Amino acid sequence: MALSNYMNAALDRAVYRIDPEDGLIYGEIPGFDGVSAKGKTLIDCREHLSELLEDWIYFHVSRGIPVPIIDGIEVPIREVF
Repeated sequence: MALSNYMNAALDRAVYRIDPEDGLIYGEIPGFDGVSAKGKTLIDCREHLSELLEDWIYFHVSRGIPVPIIDGIEVPIREVF
């Protein structure tokens, strides 16, 4: 399993909206609490989401917290003693 495959599958589920007040694009990935970002362009927003998603995954895996299975792709976690 390549982490990049998992991340791409998760990012494909991202939802985006334009905030009418500030014109920024807001994105979030359903099922990944706290993984949300904003940017001036869709590309900026997706890049920020990707960085946050990677940190989110590493945080969870390093603490033995399971992450969602996406498109049949599982991220193995290690047991924490």
